[in-house]
Amino acid sequence: MSMWVRRVLLGVLGLLLALIALGTWLVMSFDANGHKGVAIEWMKTHYNRTLAIDGPIGLSVFPRLQVSLADVRLSEAGRTDEFASLKSAELAVDVWPLLRGEVVVGRVAASGVRAQLLRDAQGVRNIDDLIKPTPTKPTAPTNAKQPANFDIQSIALDTVSLRVRDEQAQLDGDVTLKKLTTGRLSNQLETPVALEMVMDFKTPAVRGQLKGEAKITPDLDSGSVALKAMDLAFSGELPGAKSVEAKLSGSAGWDGATSAADAQALKLTLSATLDTLRIDDSSLAIDRFAFNPGTKTLNVGQLQWRLKGNQGNAPVTLALDWPELTVAGTELKGSGFSGRLQRAGDAPADVSFKSGAPTGSFDALRLPGIEATFQSGNAQRKLAGTLQANVLLRPGKEAAPPPPSGNGKKDAPAPDSASVELDAINLSALLENPGLQPFKVNARGSASASAQRASWKLAGDLQGGGFDTDGSAVLGGTVPKVTARARFDALDLNRLLDTPAPAPAAKSAPPAADAPVDLSGLRAIDGQFSLTAQTFAWKRYRVSPLRLDATLDSGLLKVTTLQGKIWNGAVDATASADANTGRVAMKGTASGIDLNRAVKDVADKDWIEGTGRVAMDIASTGPSVNALKSALQGQLAMKLQNGAVKGINLGKAIGSAKSAIGLGQNQAQKASETEKTEFSEMSVSFQVADGVARSKDLDIRSPLLRIDGEGDIDIGKSRIDYLARATVLGGEKSGNKSTDKSGDKGWSASDLLAYKGLQVPVRLSGPFNALGWNLEWGAVKLGAELGKQLKSGAQDMLEKSLGLKKDAPADKNAPPAKKESLGDTLKGLMR
Repeated sequence: MSMWVRRVLLGVLGLLLALIALGTWLVMSFDANGHKGVAIEWMKTHYNRTLAIDGPIGLSVFPRLQVSLADVRLSEAGRTDEFASLKSAELAVDVWPLLRGEVVVGRVAASGVRAQLLRDAQGVRNIDDLIKPTPTKPTAPTNAKQPANFDIQSIALDTVSLRVRDEQAQLDGDVTLKKLTTGRLSNQLETPVALEMVMDFKTPAVRGQLKGEAKITPDLDSGSVALKAMDLAFSGELPGAKSVEAKLSGSAGWDGATSAADAQALKLTLSATLDTLRIDDSSLAIDRFAFNPGTKTLNVGQLQWRLKGNQGNAPVTLALDWPELTVAGTELKGSGFSGRLQRAGDAPADVSFKSGAPTGSFDALRLPGIEATFQSGNAQRKLAGTLQANVLLRPGKEAAPPPPSGNGKKDAPAPDSASVELDAINLSALLENPGLQPFKVNARGSASASAQRASWKLAGDLQGGGFDTDGSAVLGGTVPKVTARARFDALDLNRLLDTPAPAPAAKSAPPAADAPVDLSGLRAIDGQFSLTAQTFAWKRYRVSPLRLDATLDSGLLKVTTLQGKIWNGAVDATASADANTGRVAMKGTASGIDLNRAVKDVADKDWIEGTGRVAMDIASTGPSVNALKSALQGQLAMKLQNGAVKGINLGKAIGSAKSAIGLGQNQAQKASETEKTEFSEMSVSFQVADGVARSKDLDIRSPLLRIDGEGDIDIGKSRIDYLARATVLGGEKSGNKSTDKSGDKGWSASDLLAYKGLQVPVRLSGPFNALGWNLEWGAVKLGAELGKQLKSGAQDMLEKSLGLKKDAPADKNAPPAKKESLGDTLKGLMR
């Protein structure tokens, strides 16, 4: 922020100097109103800018030379675009000092000023011509005195608006100086300054108001400045922070010749909202601070940081104390720091940290023995452990080259950059969940970071299984570029991240609300990633082993390798997700898998059994889960052996439905958890468009039945409408052996012998959670003899159920009872 503030102030100073120079020249040379054309021509000749003075020019001579301007506009160099304008400006010069050869500016005032400060990617600014020396013709040397020193008695600016666009510094926004007042401005003279400024930047996202006052002592000879009695306040928004209220008080100084900085009684108070963390009260106080890179000295005295806030509904507090640190070249003395971080609520945490006394030198400050002890726990889980490391701070040099990554290459170091290195990292932690074995983590390694890059190399064990990881990150660009590799013997994310497999949803549970799909996080980093694990667990998924390779570039994630053994088979796939378009895609095959386990894990459904191969090539685009399901495109195919379609036993349904067949009545039934139609082979493929999977090539084979069919599965609406055609092959007498075990429930496979060759339409329809089966007997075409037998059988069954047909008498000599037909009975009922 200091960079763009400095640029804005330089722009304001350049504008003021131009106004002062123009006003001084007007005062000393001519009757202004009579010579506007001369000023306009002078600006055009020397700067190739168009000056317009639409208001009057006021001029008085005694006791001060004073000039006033109104309605002035100045163009960009060589263009008609407006560079700056003002409604009114005033400049006064004391007469008596002028007679002594000194220029003492009594007062500078301006109101209603507008200007734009621009810099392109090549570093060219639109004020370069104004701040460089004015070209003049060479003159013969004279005995004239040295140029007079300028002394400004006061400055008063009101409503000065600056449009800033700097492509190099990536600045884009507006600054309005609502008020700026000063006392006397002179070299090495202390003067009071008060300002009120409003900022509205798109890049970076800075919006708010800055106001306050201080006493400033400029040193123009060395380019230094000292500030005392600072009382500055900012209210607004900063990148990553909202509702910011900040105040800065104390004294500070900057030496332009040595780049040295110092401060006394410096205190910063802050309240803000950072994502889920609300900082209610934070204060950073430093009793004294001095830094001089030339003499290699650093002094920090009585540093204290206190923070109170809330994360969600959980109070958060932080306390850090560092009594003393003094570095002078190779001599170093001081004390270690200590502190504590606490969080209450449902997931409480307590972290205590400390360090040993610092050692080393100005160029390499070492903080040995840093130790953090942490613990967290609630009724569900407990976490405790320690983290130890040595820290090396390099204030002006790049960190040591990072350890080689998986490809053995190193990044070239960037010179002259502050860095921090951690060596002898030793992490030991224990995670406990009720009903589970304790989860132990031990890791050792090193890491380093600077403004340009970071790197790490760690190794250890998770619950007795080894792991190692290394990588690097380039931080200088728009987003970090990361190269990372990790290998695990065993990685159980359910235990590590507390994400147990969800319980199956209740049958009567209402449909879940549509979940948004936000891929914007993919724009946060770029890089290449590699993960291998001998065993991997996440939610219901269990993979042994797992290999994953991926790249991430400008929001586009490409999983180039996704391989593993799962569901008793193997998966080989690729995938992608694009944050720029919202598109996700997956292509791959699963061979030898247990499809029942796969469907249960992926869709939480128990529809099918079997072992075989599944191939898919699908993609979709949408902002939510339901939108993705409704926009699904692609194709899917599978081929299974020795399985079953769950929900109905078609052999049983056909073999025990004589009455329905004979009367041509459809037979509907809900899907049953206990019934299934077994098969020896099954193959089917789907073409998916707009969330609807259409199939025309169903082929199911079993000893009893041959099933083909076609239909739709509406994935977006979670509905099925599928028509299968079951052709009866025969029963046990035909040599087929059914594996059905329900013969003791009123039917056997031999019951199908009479229906050999019969084709029965079977419609599966309804929502996924309430599927129904309907045997459409009305559409069955019966042979003449089979139809006669079935109709006769149906009539006999109905007459018997109505008591119209009685069993034969036991006495063979008894006369037969009169037989009353069904038609006669119905006629009698109608009388």
